[in-house]
Amino acid sequence: MDDRLDLRSKLRPGLDLLANEIIITLKKRTRFQINPEIYRPGLVVGHPDISLLDFELARTERFHAELGRYAYTRYDSFSDVGDVPLIIKRRPPQSPTHNYPTQMGSQIRAHYVDWVHSHCEPGSDSDTWGESVSADVVVMMSLAERITMGKVVAESKFQEDAEAYRETGGDPDRICDLLVNSQRESEVIELARHLARIYEFDEDQAAAMFEWIIRTTIFVEVSYLQMRIREGRDET
Repeated sequence: MDDRLDLRSKLRPGLDLLANEIIITLKKRTRFQINPEIYRPGLVVGHPDISLLDFELARTERFHAELGRYAYTRYDSFSDVGDVPLIIKRRPPQSPTHNYPTQMGSQIRAHYVDWVHSHCEPGSDSDTWGESVSADVVVMMSLAERITMGKVVAESKFQEDAEAYRETGGDPDRICDLLVNSQRESEVIELARHLARIYEFDEDQAAAMFEWIIRTTIFVEVSYLQMRIREGRDET
């Protein structure tokens, strides 16, 4: 198995680091008011049809695309970065996962913006629009990375016992029976609560966010494994 698919030494430490980044930036975002203007068109000079959030998210993703982030199949983007040229000379990367765009961007965006409206102080302060949207972009990209890491976790588990997954016939419940590790899920929630205590963030908010992350990640993992199972059928 590719070393990059090692759950214990490679994947889980990376997931835990992302948890840290998510909690820190959620805490930072709660320092500012909702600033609802960020989420609807009208603030960006020369671009009246796009919200400040979507504008800054697209600009940030184009920067990452230039460096090759989305050449790796484990990453998905919120915006279209297909026309962005790479600026680093190197061989095309070999990704441990198969190509599977999750198309979860709109769902992640909607959940996050709902969270902002539910947990940040009502009102607007134009002096903090920039800081607020900067935090928004960091959180959303971290959430997306955390969730789409499910593709890598799923590939790791598939390679451990491909035959068992093929025997499910792609049935989502049977895949979940093989896939889900309840102990690990509990550890993820406890880590979220622990980080919330460290950064003086609401523990219940942290737990609720990571419960949603887990559910969404499992959906991605199951969908990815169904694709891998279909590939096996096509090859026979």
